[in-house]
Amino acid sequence: MLSLLQKRIAVTINSNLAISKAHYATASQEPIDHHKRFQLHEWPKSAKPSAYEIFGLTSKDMGMSTLELNKVLKRKYLALVKIYHPDTSLSIQYKGGEMTAEMKRKRFDMIQEAYDILKNPRRRTAYNRYQTTSWDQQGHYSGNGGQWSKENFEAYRRAHAHRTRYNFENDEQFWSASTWQDYYQMKYNRPPPTKEELEKNKYKILFGVIAVGVLGFGLQIMNAIDKTNQYLLETHRLNMKSMKDLNESYDNYGEGYSDADKLRRFLINRRSTMKSKREEEEVEKEPEPSDHELLTKFARKRVDIWDREEGNNGKH
Repeated sequence: MLSLLQKRIAVTINSNLAISKAHYATASQEPIDHHKRFQLHEWPKSAKPSAYEIFGLTSKDMGMSTLELNKVLKRKYLALVKIYHPDTSLSIQYKGGEMTAEMKRKRFDMIQEAYDILKNPRRRTAYNRYQTTSWDQQGHYSGNGGQWSKENFEAYRRAHAHRTRYNFENDEQFWSASTWQDYYQMKYNRPPPTKEELEKNKYKILFGVIAVGVLGFGLQIMNAIDKTNQYLLETHRLNMKSMKDLNESYDNYGEGYSDADKLRRFLINRRSTMKSKREEEEVEKEPEPSDHELLTKFARKRVDIWDREEGNNGKH
């Protein structure tokens, strides 16, 4: 049946090519409304039309029998394909200009997806449920049926009908299922676990949860200890640096505070000063005393001071 439908589409496409050439032989002719030509409704104005809007179906049309509905769908599908199939060269007006090939391809894909949904009774039922379900439909929820009851599943579906995660395009199984068990079977392609299996594995699951919790807690403790050690090391480093600076200040940063240290600094500064002042063209002056002479003179003065101090102590 599908191959026959494809042959009919190919024939209609070829006929459209001939019609297109006849209609557009001159540029002065008015653009043709192909929807009217094929006795179709206008394309929906919404950016994301529903499958029913694409085929121009109303709630009244959905009351038809399956056979009648399929005939209507097939007729409109063939007409829409004649207009929007990528291989056709029909000129379609869109927003004051000619529709691009990309836009035609996008509409063709939407037509194909809508047709696949509506011609399949099971998918059509799921799509109807997706289109009409909202939390406003939820009455008083007793919860007597249990956690996995059909009532619980329907309430959950109404509560999450607006979420993108459960869009028909993202999770068709969510709208096709009638119970949690059906949803699990469709989603994972295997039967849901029985109560006995859950009871059998609950201790393994509990042990796994506890093990993961203990592991996470241990990692947190190790991380806290590591950060504490880093803080202590940094504090110790700062203390050592402070002690080093303090000891250097006590020792005058290596220069010392004794008389000999002061004399050594004086001699060093004296030599550097004498060297900086010496110039080749300078008139010869009386030579400056050497370091040895200065040290000898300094030592004699210190000895004289000590002698006077001892003499004064002897008188007393």
